[in-house]
Amino acid sequence: MKKIGIVLIVQTLFVRALQIVIVGLFVTVGTNLLVRLVPGDPARAILGEKASAEVVGALRHELGLDQPVIQQIAGALGRLLQGDLGTSFAYRGREVLSLIAPGLAVTASLAAVAIVLSLVMGVPVGLWLALVRRTAADLVGRLGITILLALPSFMAALIILYFLSLKLGLAPAGGWAGTWPQNVRYVWLPALALTTYLGPLIARTVRQAALDAIGQPFVEAARARGVPLRSIVLRHVLPNALLPVITLVGFNAGILVSGAVTVEAVFAIPGLGSKLLQAMATRDLPVMQGIALITAVSIVLFNLLADFLNIAVDPRIRRSL
Repeated sequence: MKKIGIVLIVQTLFVRALQIVIVGLFVTVGTNLLVRLVPGDPARAILGEKASAEVVGALRHELGLDQPVIQQIAGALGRLLQGDLGTSFAYRGREVLSLIAPGLAVTASLAAVAIVLSLVMGVPVGLWLALVRRTAADLVGRLGITILLALPSFMAALIILYFLSLKLGLAPAGGWAGTWPQNVRYVWLPALALTTYLGPLIARTVRQAALDAIGQPFVEAARARGVPLRSIVLRHVLPNALLPVITLVGFNAGILVSGAVTVEAVFAIPGLGSKLLQAMATRDLPVMQGIALITAVSIVLFNLLADFLNIAVDPRIRRSL
């Protein structure tokens, strides 16, 4: 049985590694093709409209933009296989990874705080809604979850910015301190905006999982023995309700990173969002491609982490290995 478990773990690692390779391929090819569908010339965007045709042509040659598209894509794939994301068009000579690494750290910290807030808010709400099912409170709670899920992240960010920052002055309207723990003053408000997406998902999942657990025979047996409701909830219902949350968070953590782009723009946070906007303005293809690749790969890595967490916390999975 142990050998079978090891084989399954290795198989999981292989599948996720293969997914990363496929994602890298599609992101590289797709980004190159999509950028070329948008009117404009990266060399002209960098140099400005007043630059002469000779200067623009020289820059296009330097950046390799005068090569056939297939050759450019092949070159990008070759560099990617070597772990090289290329060099920036706008910041010539500067590697893409070194350019976006500071923004990646900011975005990662924002997403991490958002995940913590989502768990702290979503789990108790979902559990409470399961305990008051088929009541007016349950109906209102599910309606609120639906509204929040339908609300775009940037709209939630604007609402939170207006009321909590501009009106109540509970946090700065934007910016970033650059050091911890000073960043706490700046991170919790945009993280709250991201929580309006993940928090309702967690609450809805926990509610359904808790309802399923409440209907199980072992819960009915505990009730028949006179076990207090609090003990039943904490020892039997809550652990079973948290298991699907691991998969949910693992799948949505990477998506949360991409959703942070718009929220960062609202709060003027120097994360991947600001880097992406700058890259789009100058049509800096390598930077756009690097950000898209990191976002896509993060989804695969978070799913891999969720797989192993499920194995670690779920005894049913461990027994099957």
